[in-house]
Amino acid sequence: MRRSIPVRLLGTAQLTRLTMAVGAIGDVWFTVLFTREQEQYSYLPVYELPLWVALSCSALVAIGIFTFGASLNDLLDARYDSAFRPERPIPSGRVRPATVGIVIAGALILALLGAIPFGTGALILTLLVAAGVLFYNATGKHVPGLGVIVIGVMTALHMLIPNYELTFTLPVWLTMSHAVTITLATYILLRKRPYLSRRSFYFIATAYGILSTFILVVGWHQGHDAGWWPLESSPMGVIWPVLTVAAFAWVARRKTSGIPTRSAAEKLVRYGAMWQCLYAAAWLLAVGLFNGALLLLLLALIGFSLMTVIKEVGSLATNPPQYRI
Repeated sequence: MRRSIPVRLLGTAQLTRLTMAVGAIGDVWFTVLFTREQEQYSYLPVYELPLWVALSCSALVAIGIFTFGASLNDLLDARYDSAFRPERPIPSGRVRPATVGIVIAGALILALLGAIPFGTGALILTLLVAAGVLFYNATGKHVPGLGVIVIGVMTALHMLIPNYELTFTLPVWLTMSHAVTITLATYILLRKRPYLSRRSFYFIATAYGILSTFILVVGWHQGHDAGWWPLESSPMGVIWPVLTVAAFAWVARRKTSGIPTRSAAEKLVRYGAMWQCLYAAAWLLAVGLFNGALLLLLLALIGFSLMTVIKEVGSLATNPPQYRI
């Protein structure tokens, strides 16, 4: 049956999960906005570019990488979704597999084009992140424990694309920790196979500890006297990220309590992705960059609004209301 253009557009939006990409945009916008306020990075392209160009290009990178991963995941899982989740865009027929292939290729090209203005290092890092996303979808997510860590690493690396020499690595560490926590919690809630064994949990804990140490030590080493925190900022500003973490824990518990596990997992993923934008705003508040924090809070508000609208419209499209006379 031929689908109408609005239905196909809605299916594409659900396939790419574009509203959730707002969190990924928030991550790279934090790096852009923070870097441009630090003279120590004056030699980097992100510092010299006009602000609107830097924000636009980094948003293209974030959207491209996120769309690439989301669309690739649905394409590779199409057979599974046909049996267990027929309402998904591909098995429901709202999006054709050929269209998904075009979206995947276009998203990768978009990400690479967005990285070019930031220099060769940023372009190479974008390719590495794309390769990591491909590895996760093709192999990593099928190996207990490994997929959880790969997601955390790719999220952290993605954040560094505009400035891979960033010394303020606490935000990068928090972003990685958040991604690992959400991925692990979702895996457990959905009881995905292969099941996580005790050895898998040991692997995740060990790998996470090594990666955390590496991120923080590299930041300390590169920062010299500044350490992990900008010298001109009050350490008391850390209260903002701490409050944001506590707020997410409260919201996650409230939104996932008393509902089916699949719905709980989906809500956890949606809110977890969006919360990355709030973390970015909190870190900018922590170092006194109030205008940048306001921009990211506005971005988060737009993302939450769009997520709600698309979710409601999607529910109506797949389950239209029935009237009785």
